[in-house]
Amino acid sequence: MKKTITILSIALLLGACGSTQEQPAPQKSNLTYGMVKSKIVKGKTTQNEVLELFGAPNIITKNSSGQEVWTYSKQSTEKSGKSSSFAAGVPLLVGYGSANASASNSITNFDLIITFNKNDVVSDYSVLSAQF
Repeated sequence: MKKTITILSIALLLGACGSTQEQPAPQKSNLTYGMVKSKIVKGKTTQNEVLELFGAPNIITKNSSGQEVWTYSKQSTEKSGKSSSFAAGVPLLVGYGSANASASNSITNFDLIITFNKNDVVSDYSVLSAQF
């Protein structure tokens, strides 16, 4: 009985190890300042064209004039630098040994706000971008 439980436990552990899947790489977004400036034309670009370019908006509202307003928001995090927590293949314990750590994170927020007229054509847009 003990032998059966041991074999079953090993089989479950091996099965769990073999079932890990690689995550797909994040897709690059079309939502960039360059795409907005080159593709969105006030008085010409339609809602359908905006949908083809950027997909569905994050928020749809109406302003005080009754015009439809679409808001797109994107946040990205970039990690740079290197961090080393291994010495001769052995992880260092916090507070022991020395590790070279010079990594930093950068967060970028990008918001696109588009106002459409009654004919579903872009009447105005604005871009807000911040990096910290």
